[in-house]
Amino acid sequence: MALTASRTTNGFEIIGNMMNVADNGTPWLLKENTAFSKGDMVVLTNGKVNKAAAGATNVLGVMAESITTADNPDASETYGKVYTNPFNIYRCTFADHTDSTATGGTTTTIVDTALAEDNDDDLNGAYVYVYEGTNAGCARTVYDYTGTSDTLTVEKAFPAAIDTTSKYILLGAGSEDNDAINVGTFGIDLKDENTIDAGENVLSSAVEVGPLVCLAIHPQDLMMDVLVRSHLFNAGIA
Repeated sequence: MALTASRTTNGFEIIGNMMNVADNGTPWLLKENTAFSKGDMVVLTNGKVNKAAAGATNVLGVMAESITTADNPDASETYGKVYTNPFNIYRCTFADHTDSTATGGTTTTIVDTALAEDNDDDLNGAYVYVYEGTNAGCARTVYDYTGTSDTLTVEKAFPAAIDTTSKYILLGAGSEDNDAINVGTFGIDLKDENTIDAGENVLSSAVEVGPLVCLAIHPQDLMMDVLVRSHLFNAGIA
């Protein structure tokens, strides 16, 4: 059975600010006849706020309140509050990560013949978490990936040898060297306006493409703490 979170977030939940600055939300003109939920990540298109989607790069921020379509009818000028402080920290559920069972291993390797990546090093740097069986509760970073043998080598040894009882999750699909997700990763993509895509590639020809930066991973809850990357660039600090 795949790892199931004990709870999920209601979109992007604001949990703090790196500069300890309160953000009460700023009113922005909304796309008419559109419902928004508090925690939706939003973009600004043609001067109006709309829900973000997978592949979004023009992220404005996160909805600070919920708005129904009844409160935002056609031909209206409805405003809704959006969190836009570049130092806001958000916690959000992630999905579409790899969830699998090892077919073998050692204290420093996980072997899994179900891994789809064929090229060496594609999963270097990935975050891996064993949630059941031998070494349950251990989180590691992948130091090296060998595609021909489907082997993940981790930086720090596990307490015991990985075996066929070891169920784990792995973040980042990987299509280029070091194309994976871990703490500090830039360019993480959205699955939709209220979920992080933890199975997407984060690099394209060595260019970060997604709007998020990973600050922390909470694997047992399938959640991640993030900053909005585009805000950091606009602030001139990334």
